Amino acid sequence: MIELEKAQELISNKVQKAKTEQISILDAVGRVLAEDIISNQNYPPFDRSPLDGYAVRAEDIPGKLKIIDKIYAGDVSQHQLTEGTAIRIMTGAPIPKGANCIVRQEDTDSDGEYVKVHVKHKPYDNYVYKGEDIKSGVTVLEKTKLLDSADIMGIASLGLSKVLVYKKPVVGVLSSGNELQELDTELLPGHIYNGNSYFIYSRLLELGAEPKLYNNIEDDMDKIVDSFQLASSECDLLITTGGVSVGEKDLMREGAVKAGYEILFWQVNLKPGSPMFAAIKNKNILLGLSGNPLAMATTFELMMRPILDKHYGFDRSEKKKVLATMAEPLENPSKKRRFIRVKTVEENGMKKVYIGNISQQPGRLFTLLKTNGILELKPFTKFDTGDKVTIIEL
Repeated sequence: MIELEKAQELISNKVQKAKTEQISILDAVGRVLAEDIISNQNYPPFDRSPLDGYAVRAEDIPGKLKIIDKIYAGDVSQHQLTEGTAIRIMTGAPIPKGANCIVRQEDTDSDGEYVKVHVKHKPYDNYVYKGEDIKSGVTVLEKTKLLDSADIMGIASLGLSKVLVYKKPVVGVLSSGNELQELDTELLPGHIYNGNSYFIYSRLLELGAEPKLYNNIEDDMDKIVDSFQLASSECDLLITTGGVSVGEKDLMREGAVKAGYEILFWQVNLKPGSPMFAAIKNKNILLGLSGNPLAMATTFELMMRPILDKHYGFDRSEKKKVLATMAEPLENPSKKRRFIRVKTVEENGMKKVYIGNISQQPGRLFTLLKTNGILELKPFTKFDTGDKVTIIEL
């Protein structure tokens, strides 16, 4: 049995750095950026109007002005404003020469030839400057950013249709146990549906990996070995649930060895999920987790997130550690290091940590639906209400 940090180090040393590929921005949501995006232009690329109204000289208003032109977004006026003149302008249109503010349409009356402005403005009121949003040469997005829809809008606004991203690791997801049933089948006595694989599959998608789901594996050594050999040939990483403890049917670790894997460690000094193991075959990492839902999900966060961080070259796991305040007392009277599920709530600008009657039993499934963070409890630790603690946000 080893400490968590040693287990993380042993795996981290085996993680391969991600390769890169250039893809369409239409396919880039959820991908990890492999280059800095630096603005190749000012945005907006010209001084523009933020509203529908009239381009005027501030020194001419309030007053009656002659309308000398009309411009829409996409047009460029060939006229220059002089004293006593105005140009009808629409939202997004370039501000014409000579104008130094925009008057909104609602503050005017017009007969089509003249406009009467009822309000006073200072120079450059309602005026959007060239480069006001983004200046040329500025880093818009930094390498290792997990791209979302707003990022894609920013990239597209620079005129870029493709982006360099890291290739997703293909992660095989396998579960073992005679008691497991596939979805959409009639539940047999003594059986359960396999929720673990679907949690892992979905969580990998959220974290920017490409999961590959395999059928449930029966507690049969030959079938376990065959499944490992197939999955390792198709995936960069494997993650399994179940069959990792000391029972007669806990065959995953032995099956990994028979499939050509070298065991890196077995059993980690923590609760829940201590029986987990890791193995390596060539460059393929196998992470074996408990079949108990809460234990599986907790150790997934502690082990798999750092693997993906190392793969992509960022520190997302560290950024997920935030300071919070205990809303109630909590104690760990045992010598075992524990990671418990908690509910954090924003109150008066500070995150408060609640445990309440949330069950920490490793087999509890619905605890995952009630919680959004993990709190570490070192051996013989006691927290009082108001104590500051560090939470791993999920």
